[in-house]
Order: sequence, then C-alpha cells, then structure tokens
Amino acid sequence: MYAIIRRYTTKGTVTQQTLQDLKHRIEDGFLPMVQEVRGFHSYYALTVGTKELITVGVFEDKNGAVESTRRAAEFVKKDSMKDQLGSPEVIEGDLLVSKEAPVAAG
Repeated sequence: MYAIIRRYTTKGTVTQQTLQDLKHRIEDGFLPMVQEVRGFHSYYALTVGTKELITVGVFEDKNGAVESTRRAAEFVKKDSMKDQLGSPEVIEGDLLVSKEAPVAAG
C-alpha cells in the first residue's frame, strides 16, 4: 500500500466556521472524486490549529496516490479557499505498517 500526505499552510488565520464549510465541501465534493480512484483505501483530513490543514490518503499503489494529488489540485483550484490554501507540501511513500481496529457488528 501507498500513502500520501498533503500539508496546506493557510495564509492568515482561518475561522472555525470557514473550516466547517471546508469540511462539508470536502465531504460532498472531494471525497466522491477520490473514492473513485482505483485502489482507494481511506482518506483523512485534520486541522492543526487555525493555520494548517493536513490530509492523508491511503491507496493500493503509487498510481492511485498520484491520481489523488491531481484530483486534489483540481478541487483546490476551484474551491472558495483556493487563495488561502496555496500549494501543499506533499509527502508520500510506501506504507510500512497499517493496522485498524475491527469494526464491531451492530
């Protein structure tokens, strides 16, 4: 498996309302795009204070991660926060260890 981390440093402070709005746009706009990528496993987005947004994508191989980066750039280019986000720092590589807790049946 292959993981990709994108770290966006915002220009200026971002309000909680702005982050909530971005959260909904990611859920409704970007996630459907990235879930279609062949080999998609998971996606996470987290905030670090009010100045950073970090996303983590896990894919079967590097090809999926590269495609997710292309789609993320396309998404950000059209997003209302495009001027605040800028270009991300990208870190990627083979996933050395991965473990998730089993999901309990309802």
